[in-house]
This record gives sequence, structure tokens and C-alpha cells, in this order.
Amino acid sequence: VDLDKLPIKRLEAIEETGNEHYPPDTSNEEQRLAAIRRIDFSWVIWPWQGLMESLQQAHQELSVVIDLIGTVEANDAVAVASTTKPKSQPNEILVDMAVSAATKLQRLRHLSWYFKQSAKTMEQQFQKETRFYGSLIRLQQNWKVKRQRGSEGFMFDLVDSSQLDTTRLSPLSLIPIDQDSSGTLSVQIPQKSLRSLSLKFHGEAEKDVLADNKSIRYAHSILRDIHKSIFEEQVFDMVIRETFNQSQGINVTGMCEDFLQLAIGQECSLCLSLELSGQPNPKSLEIYLLHMFHEILRKLREKDCGLLSHFCMTVAHRIFSNKVHLELESVVSRVPYLHLRSLPTWHSRTSSWSLCLKVPQPILATGRSQFSTKVILKDGQISLMGEGSPSIVGSLTGKPSDSRLINSYNCDLEDLPMMLLQQVASQVIHWLHDEAMILGMNVTRDFLCLYFDLGQGETLGLLAHVDPDDTYGCISWYLTVEHPEEGKMSAGRRFLGYLSLEVLYSTLMDLIKLCS
Repeated sequence: VDLDKLPIKRLEAIEETGNEHYPPDTSNEEQRLAAIRRIDFSWVIWPWQGLMESLQQAHQELSVVIDLIGTVEANDAVAVASTTKPKSQPNEILVDMAVSAATKLQRLRHLSWYFKQSAKTMEQQFQKETRFYGSLIRLQQNWKVKRQRGSEGFMFDLVDSSQLDTTRLSPLSLIPIDQDSSGTLSVQIPQKSLRSLSLKFHGEAEKDVLADNKSIRYAHSILRDIHKSIFEEQVFDMVIRETFNQSQGINVTGMCEDFLQLAIGQECSLCLSLELSGQPNPKSLEIYLLHMFHEILRKLREKDCGLLSHFCMTVAHRIFSNKVHLELESVVSRVPYLHLRSLPTWHSRTSSWSLCLKVPQPILATGRSQFSTKVILKDGQISLMGEGSPSIVGSLTGKPSDSRLINSYNCDLEDLPMMLLQQVASQVIHWLHDEAMILGMNVTRDFLCLYFDLGQGETLGLLAHVDPDDTYGCISWYLTVEHPEEGKMSAGRRFLGYLSLEVLYSTLMDLIKLCS
């Protein structure tokens, strides 16, 4: 709407003499009507034009009907005859019923399709939720799961409850959990979570070890690696704090964010840093030591270097522990009835293994199904603890010893295979002795032999021979016979072979029959 804000004096005529004539002033009503006339109502009327035309046509038709009714009422000669709906034919009825049935069938099909689509959608949603929450429950067995505040999401809580200083919590302690369109659980990897603790010497390269896991194992591996990364940050922080304490022989030569350089004496220098990995998966703690590190260990043992000394001693223990483990595996690989198992110690400088001897169950069970030997490595010292072996005093006096007696002794790495084999062979002899005693036989035993009394001074023996360098088997068996001859004891020996426990038990039964 365009309205004049102020009245404009327009000229109507000018005379030759120069006199001007103005139009007379209009009233407010005339001004309002003039303004309304300038308004364009076509854009308002046009959408209703079709409706107006339809109403006009309906009005005309209604007028015709009213005129017709008035004519009929005024003229008696005109009458309206009543009409009835004709009776439907049978085929028409069938057609109507068919059309009605087809319509209902179409509606039912549409409803069935709707239900199927709804069921499919619900099944997909159920599978999605099952996949996600099933994965979450499996991971919850090893990790602490918390619900995010103000949302439907979850997160893994990797906070170390044993850490007393809660003000130094790592930003990696809370790991959000994602769910894709298929319901697969995934872990959001925070920034700086791809860091690992690296110890290196100048002039040496690093090595990388990557793990490729999928599904639950992949998520579990990432959480485990992030948890290790948190631990590595704590170790690095402890080393930083330790450097502020004066340590003899160790000086700080460089320090910045996530980097520490130390000088050990006048010859060696090492760097400790938290480094970012170029790969998408976080790496576990991989410390690569060089041949020159053994010289550093020798120097550190002569000095008190606090946490760093403990760290070096831990690495030295790890190197020696691998050697012990290789010796144990070498022995077990050549004795088929031995089983090796690593035991947790929860100490960085203590390792433990268990060698289990499982004996077959005979008809008359003695209640003993296995013997165990424990190997412990602590601060470079190897100790063995075995059950089922006769004591030294019992071997000398000939008196039976307690089957539950635990023998404990120390040895070095070179003697470890021989000591283990003697322990295991003695346990086998102990088992055969118990079986023979249950059957009522008069038998005796020493450390590696089982003796049967044949009467008249004759003795039949089942002897175990151990050899850690034997490539065919570390434990072999011999049959010995001792009998008096001209006032002296004469002995004979026959090789039986590398027998399994089942064959040894059958041999025992044959010897019992022979002695009977």
C-alpha cells in the first residue's frame, strides 16, 4: 500500500499572467477511497477464482431444480413417477462379491506387507542391539563400564584405583564407546593415545610390533593398549620425579615435554621418551635394549640408582627368565607326559613355572592323579620345589617317606635340566611304588629305582636313567637283576626303552605277576 505521508499541492492551471490555480482540497474520506483504489487485490482474488466459478455454476443448477419443482407443484397434469432399483442378476451379485473380496484381499496384503516390514525392522534393531550389548557385556568382564551423564552412551573407565594422587589422572582414563549402523561396538581413540615408552641409546634404530585384531578382540586389544599407555605415562612421570632426587652417577642432561635424557657416568647416555606412533593402533610397551646395555647393568649394580636401577634389574631378569623358559621347553618337548605352565607372580623380578606330571588312572586308584614341580626364578636365583620325591635321609635309611613331602633346593641354569629330570623320574618311581604297595607287593625304592624282592636274596629292579642331552628322550628305563653268587652280589641290566606311563604301568603288572 502506497500512502502519501504529506499532502502535495499540485498545479491545475497557469494563466498567461502567471497566476496559478490549485485543485480544491479533498476530504479525508475522499483521500481514503483514492488510496484504496490504488491497492492491487488481484493476487488475493486469483486463488479463489475457481471456487467462485464453481459456486456460481452450482447456484445456476440449483435455480433450475427449484424452477422445475415449482412447475410440477403448479401443474396437476405433471406427476413424478416412483422408481425402484432393479433386482440384481446372480452374475452381478457374484461380480460385486468378487470385487468386495478382491478389495479386502488387497487391504489384507497391504496390512501383511506392513507387518512384515515392521517385523523386519524390529528384527534388524534387535540384532543391532544384541550385537552391541553382547559385545559390551563381554568387554565388561575385563573392563569397567560407565554410562555417560546426560546421554544414552557408555564409556570405559580406565582409572587406576590404586593411584593415590587423583589430581594426576591421565586424560586417557575415560574412553567413549561408539556404535555404528550395524550395531558393531567401536572405541573412540583419543588424541595422544598412540604413545609408547621408548628407551634407546644413541646410534641405534627402533623396531615396531603391530597387532591386527578384529571385532571384540580388536576393541579389547585397543583398551588393553590404552591401559598400558596410561601405565607408561605413570612410569615416565615417576622417572621424571625421581630425577629431582640426587643419584650418584646419574645426571640429567636434557628435559622437555615427553622427553628425558640421562647421562650414566662419563661413557653412556640414554633417552627416555613418550613417542607418537604413525600407525592407527596404539602399541604396547616395547623396550629394545642393546648389547651395550649389559655393560650399563654391571655399572648400575655397583651404584644406588633408585627407580632406574630397579628398571634395569627388571630387564636383566627378563633376559635371564627367557633363557630359563627355553630350557624348560626343551625338557618338556622330549618328555611326552610333562606339561609346562607359566604362573603369575605379580612381581617384575620374579618368574614362576609349573611342570605337571599327569599319571593314568589304574583300576585300583590311589587317589593321586598328578605330581607337580615348581620352578621359581627370583633375582637371578633358580629354586625348585617338587613333591613325591624321597628325602635324602629316607633314601639312606630305606624307610618310606611321606608322599606329600615337598623338596626344595637351588640350582644354576646349567644344572636345571638334570635336576628337573631327576625330580620327574623320582615322581614316576613314587607313583609305581604306591601302585605296587596297594596290590600287596613287597617293594622298596630309592631315588631312581623300584626294587622287587624275589626271595633268597634276589632282587629285581626297575631303574630310571636320565640324560638331558639325549635327543630321543630324556628318561629311559632299564630292568636290573641282582642275585648272590659265591658270596658276592652279581648284577645284570637290560635296556627297556623310552617308555610311556601306560607302558610302564603294564610293565609293573607283568613284574608283579612274575614276582607272584
